[in-house]
Amino acid sequence: MDQICSRHTSRLLVVLLLSGLITGAAWAQAPTPPVATPPPALSPTPAASKPASLVVEAPVPPEKVVLKVGEKQFTKAEMDALIGNLPPQAQRSLATQGKKPLAEQFALMVMLSRQAENHHLDQTPEFVHKLAFQKQQLEAQSAYEEINQQAKVTPEEAQQYYTAHAADYDEITVRQFVVRIKAAAPPVGSAPATPPTGSGLSPEEATARAAAIRKELAAGTDIKKVVEDFKAPGDVIIEAEPRKIRHGGMRPEMEKVAFGLKDGEISEPINVPQALVFFQVTGHGRAELKDVIPEIEKNLRQQKIDAAMAELKKNAAVWMDDQYFAAPPKPQAGPTLGPPAVNAPPKP
Repeated sequence: MDQICSRHTSRLLVVLLLSGLITGAAWAQAPTPPVATPPPALSPTPAASKPASLVVEAPVPPEKVVLKVGEKQFTKAEMDALIGNLPPQAQRSLATQGKKPLAEQFALMVMLSRQAENHHLDQTPEFVHKLAFQKQQLEAQSAYEEINQQAKVTPEEAQQYYTAHAADYDEITVRQFVVRIKAAAPPVGSAPATPPTGSGLSPEEATARAAAIRKELAAGTDIKKVVEDFKAPGDVIIEAEPRKIRHGGMRPEMEKVAFGLKDGEISEPINVPQALVFFQVTGHGRAELKDVIPEIEKNLRQQKIDAAMAELKKNAAVWMDDQYFAAPPKPQAGPTLGPPAVNAPPKP
């Protein structure tokens, strides 16, 4: 019987945990009933001419008991703690559905917990092991949160980082030009893996189109006229409005080319799969410290956390059995098949 109760308890608790209504060692919360003010005293004035009185909810004291499960009592403060520990989605659900379903499920969990204690299920080796492991998880989480809180970044540290990594915040204002190249036709007699889309120009046409666009740009032709003269939806893409790009915002091979250009210069076309890409840089600059402070603080905070974790590992003297923790062996290749057997025709 005890084993059956234990299985039912486990399944129900899993349901409660997965429902998002119970997390960790949270407490429950019940609805706060509104309290109306006493009715006003009678007066000689006719009732029809007197304005209706407003109903004001009196605040519920934190120590008020709002839920009882047997001899156990839970106060409003404990319930508020539960609501605060719930995920945002569960809190939104409570706001629309009310708090009573949560109280009912929590009460059920308390009852099952008491039954487990009465049946001494909390003294089994399996339970003790699970409880110790959960305790370690909570302790580790608390320790990490403490390290995270201590990893504060001062304005002086942010300024020093910005100065030391100034080049990382260089940026360019650039236009990008793309001329698509039609995919090569598959060999005769072979079935293509995917059907051709039919978009793009031939390699020769794409090269000529890119050269013509570059020529107009070098001559100082207004970008709007260039867009109008060379527009070809799906085949030619021209960014009329330049955009700011910082180091790390482009593919490495493209960034090297674009950041090497001077103001007004146009790059040579770069061959990428099924396209020619080139750039025109219209300006250089550097992001200001005030604009990159959040990013710098995030980087420095993570560096401090990583350093604290590394020091923790160093002082802990971790040892692992290399044989037990060895990487799994690579799967062996199966036997290679030779050429197919050819049966000789029978002799006449």
